[in-house]
Amino acid sequence: MSGMNKKNFAFYTGFFFLVALALLLRFYRLDVRVFHHDEAAVGYFTYKLFNDHIYNYDPAFHGPFMYYATTEIFKRFGDSVYSARLLPAILGSALLFFLLPLRNYLSKKGILIAAFFIAFSPSFLYYSRFYREDIFISFFSLLLFVCAIKLAENYSNEKKIQKRYYLFSVIFLIILIAASWVIPDVYLKLSFLLTFRGLTFVSIALLALCFILLILGGYPVRKVIYLIIGALALASFAALKENAYVAMALMGFFLFLLFIKEKCYKGLIGKIKSLDNAVIVVFTEFILFIFVFAILFSMYYTGNFLDLHGMNEAFIKALSHWYEMHKIERIAGPFFFYLPIMALYELPIFIFGILGIVHYGGMKEKNYKIFLAVLGYWIILGLMYILKYFYPASGMLLPISYIPDSIIIYLPLLIYAFITVLRSNNIFLSILVYWALTNFVVYSYIQEKVPWLVLNPLLPLSIIAAVYLCEIFSGMNFKSRTGIIKVCLIIITASFFIYTSVGLNFYRYTDPAELLVQAAQPPQKFSFLIEKINDVSSQYQGNSTDIQITDGELETQFLWYLRHFDRVHWRVNVNSTLDAPLIIAHDGDGNESDAIIVKRNLRSDYDRLDSAKMSWYWFKPSDITLDYILFRKMDRAPSEYRVILFSKPKSY
Repeated sequence: MSGMNKKNFAFYTGFFFLVALALLLRFYRLDVRVFHHDEAAVGYFTYKLFNDHIYNYDPAFHGPFMYYATTEIFKRFGDSVYSARLLPAILGSALLFFLLPLRNYLSKKGILIAAFFIAFSPSFLYYSRFYREDIFISFFSLLLFVCAIKLAENYSNEKKIQKRYYLFSVIFLIILIAASWVIPDVYLKLSFLLTFRGLTFVSIALLALCFILLILGGYPVRKVIYLIIGALALASFAALKENAYVAMALMGFFLFLLFIKEKCYKGLIGKIKSLDNAVIVVFTEFILFIFVFAILFSMYYTGNFLDLHGMNEAFIKALSHWYEMHKIERIAGPFFFYLPIMALYELPIFIFGILGIVHYGGMKEKNYKIFLAVLGYWIILGLMYILKYFYPASGMLLPISYIPDSIIIYLPLLIYAFITVLRSNNIFLSILVYWALTNFVVYSYIQEKVPWLVLNPLLPLSIIAAVYLCEIFSGMNFKSRTGIIKVCLIIITASFFIYTSVGLNFYRYTDPAELLVQAAQPPQKFSFLIEKINDVSSQYQGNSTDIQITDGELETQFLWYLRHFDRVHWRVNVNSTLDAPLIIAHDGDGNESDAIIVKRNLRSDYDRLDSAKMSWYWFKPSDITLDYILFRKMDRAPSEYRVILFSKPKSY
């Protein structure tokens, strides 16, 4: 075996070993954790689609992609907690494969480091074992990034299409297809002539012809593939969750900055007038990408080839809902919400990602001055906050009283991201720095502070950290004092990284002391309640056993777990006749909670099982101790939304 082959063998052995570990970590005891509140909700809606073929888009529960994809899993493996989490586990593992096309930018060593980060990351691992859209979004975001990078590779060196009539033919066909569906009179006549199915078939055939014409005209086949996959990735992202529109806005602004950086505006009017070949190629690519995206978006949301009304309705519904959620601050949090999550769980990514952003971003020769300017800016802001605290009346004159904390504090990060795009000659790293910083600032601003959104800035930060660590390793003198310190820092942070990941995902997966475990996660003892329901119901009429639930707040959590029961009585009045074999009530803190009233009205032959549907901590600065950092130990029990199951086994 030659030296080169040995190196490749070692690389692929290491890479596939990490893939195998990622799969093992994601599939091992995948169904042991009880369903989170959100998992129960989307799981039930997926079950309704699977069982009753009913689905209606509701932005509170996000887009259709995950529901339809998981329905296919249910058809093959049945509806269970394990099968619901199957796709997130698969896609979370598949993230590693998207690193391979980036070898020219990451190097083999960088790919292995990035694969290690993604495989073991507490956040990526936790949400790969969680039935929510967020790991799907990471999957399609990275796929879209790979397509963008591959399209940009050697763009100026590509062989241009000399026969421009191929391009004009593609543009004409796109306009023709769009007109067939968008202009009412044309659509009605064609659908009457061809039938709806026939018009769809003809439209797909013409779209395929567009790609064939591009290839015949000399356009590289691989670019056609990247265009199609990129459009599919973006449309799938948009059909998963409404923050796709945030991502699209950020992408659009990045392209605008790139347009300025490359000075594409110079002579643009003249190039358009002269029908310059390069301009026509870019324009054709753009409209083809947008058109394929629109078709796929329409198919996802309306089931039709190109339904503008349905697409607009889905877009407006999503935008208005999430604007309202932000305005009312449904799940508000401080501007630094995501910082402790990354510092506690993603330590090597957090440290080396930040160092990488400083190293690769901004203006390298002036980064020291930028650092001093940012530091001075933050000192001035700090003085303003101190002044306002001690002299509240001064707040009327201070900008911190009118501008959200996340915007005014993180403004330098946004400017730094923009400077990086405008000044960097490395398109790969400039995208990553822009992606990480803009996502961090935007999600720090949006008043929907939930731990799973940390994945959005964490994904590009992981790759930046891998690139920077690779550079450190390449120039490291392992015998020097500096080299030894660097090695020790890497080993300590990586060890803590693995330790926290294993602790979170396999031991403390429902512990509310974990920052990634959101409050709506039931404690693990909730599983005993479900087991008791199944045990007692098996002694009566099985899935036809009567179950009475007195508290409407319990409905979402139980919709999934009681989906197979056909005699569940919801929102039963506590003062009505309660005689079912299984009765579930909320145990509040008052003297006359539902559980107390129910117990008083029941006969003595009912067993009682105490549980909870959710638990949480209100954190204080004093909670952050060494015991907490290492073992998540708290000096008090968590608050709980307590649930009581009254059951009457037949053995009585």
